[in-house]
Amino acid sequence: MWRRMGAAAVFSMLPAALALGLDFPYVAYVNTGDVYVRSGPGRDYYPTEKLQKGEPVEVYRHDPGGWLAIRPPRNSFSWVSSRHLDALDDEVAVVNSERVVARVGSAISDVRDVIQVRLARDEKVELVEPPTGDSPWCKIAPPAGEFRWVFAKYVDRELPGDLAEDEREAGAGWTDDGHVRLAGGDEDEPEDRDDPGIRAHMAGDLARLRELARLRELEHIDMELSAIVAQDISQWSLAELHKRAERAVHAAQGSLERGRARVLLDKLARFDDIKRRHDALGDAARERTNRAAVAASESALDASFDGVGRLSPVVSQGTGGPQYALLDESGAVRSFVTPAPGVNLRPFVDKRVGVNGQRGYLTDLKRQHISVQRVALLETQRR
Repeated sequence: MWRRMGAAAVFSMLPAALALGLDFPYVAYVNTGDVYVRSGPGRDYYPTEKLQKGEPVEVYRHDPGGWLAIRPPRNSFSWVSSRHLDALDDEVAVVNSERVVARVGSAISDVRDVIQVRLARDEKVELVEPPTGDSPWCKIAPPAGEFRWVFAKYVDRELPGDLAEDEREAGAGWTDDGHVRLAGGDEDEPEDRDDPGIRAHMAGDLARLRELARLRELEHIDMELSAIVAQDISQWSLAELHKRAERAVHAAQGSLERGRARVLLDKLARFDDIKRRHDALGDAARERTNRAAVAASESALDASFDGVGRLSPVVSQGTGGPQYALLDESGAVRSFVTPAPGVNLRPFVDKRVGVNGQRGYLTDLKRQHISVQRVALLETQRR
C-alpha cells in the first residue's frame, strides 16, 4: 500500500490550483472533534492521529475523492531503521546509506507500512527521540515531501463560530502576508480576561498560531529553495534564503523546530557548496581555455618565423663559426644564427625573438643554421 509522494507533486498541482483561484498552501481549521488524520488519501490508509475542533491545518493539495494533503501536524513522526542513521546529537542524525526508507508513523497503532519518501545519503533528519541501542527503529520528524490527509468535509477555511469569537476577542489571527497577528491592546481582550480558563485557552491558541507561522516560514524557504535549484545552476542565488533560515533558527522553540531549522540550513549549505564547486570548475575551465588560446596563438606566431627562441651569443672555438644561437625554454640550442650584412642582433641578446632568413644546416654541429635577414622581438607578444 505504499506510494511515493514528494515536493515535486506540490509544484505539479500549483498551476491547476491557481486556475481555480486557490493559493497553496493555505490554512484551514478542523470543524468537529476526533477527526482522523490518515497516512494516505483514502479510508484504506491507516490513521496516524486525531485532531480536535478548531485545530489549524496547512493544506498543500486537493486530491481526488475529497481528500486534502496537509502538512504533518505538530506531533507527527516517521520511522527509519536505526542502522541507517548516525546521531550527531540528541536532535539531529545523518543518513548513512542511499535511498533509505522513511515510514509514516502512527500514534494510534504500530502500523508503519506506508512509504512516501526515501532519504539520500548524508541527508540530515530531526530526531523526535534519541536512538537507543536496543531498538531497530528510530523515530524522526516527517521529512520534507511527506504529507498526511484529512477528509475535506471536516475542514473549513474559517474557524468554527464559537472558536472564531474567542480568537477575535484575543486579537489573534493571520495577516494577509501569512504572519501571525497578535493582540492589539487591552481593548481587544474579553471582559472576563482574568478568568484562568480563558487565559489558558487564549495562550494555547496563540502558541499554536505562532508555531504554525514559524513552521510555515521554514516550509516556504524549503519550497523556494526547490524552485531555485530547479533552475540553471549559474542562476542560483541563495543569500536571501540563508538570512531567512538563520532568523528561523533563532526564532525556533523546542527541539523539533530547532532540528527542522538546522536541517534546512544544512541543505542550503550543501547547495552552496555545489554552487561554489561549479563556479570553481567554471573558472578552471576558462583558465584552461585561455591557456590553450595563448598556446595556439603562440604556435601560429612561431609558424610565421624561420626560427624562434631566446637569442644567446656563442663563444666560438675558431673563426667563421656562428655568432649566436636560438635557445628553447630549457636552454637547449634550437638553431644557430648569423646576422646577414646590415643586421645588428646585439640589442636582442637574452630576449625572445623570431627571425627570418636563409636556412641551412651545419653538419659538424648537427644543427640548423639561419642567416638572419629580419628579426622581431617577441617578449611583448608573449606577455
